[in-house]
Amino acid sequence: MAEAKNQEVNQEVIQDANEAALQEFEAGLARSISQYKAGLVKTFKTKEDFLDHLKNLE
Repeated sequence: MAEAKNQEVNQEVIQDANEAALQEFEAGLARSISQYKAGLVKTFKTKEDFLDHLKNLE
C-alpha cells in the first residue's frame, strides 16, 4: 500500500514538472514571437550564413 502511495506521489511530481516545463516553453515561445515581430531577431537566408554567424560570435 505504501508503495502504491509513493508511486502516486511520484506521478503527481512528474505531472507538476511537466506542466511547469510546458508553461516555461509557452512563455519563451510567446517572448520569441514578440521579439520577432518587433524586429529584434536576426534571420539567416541559409544554414551556412547561420553557422558563419555562430563562428564569429567567439
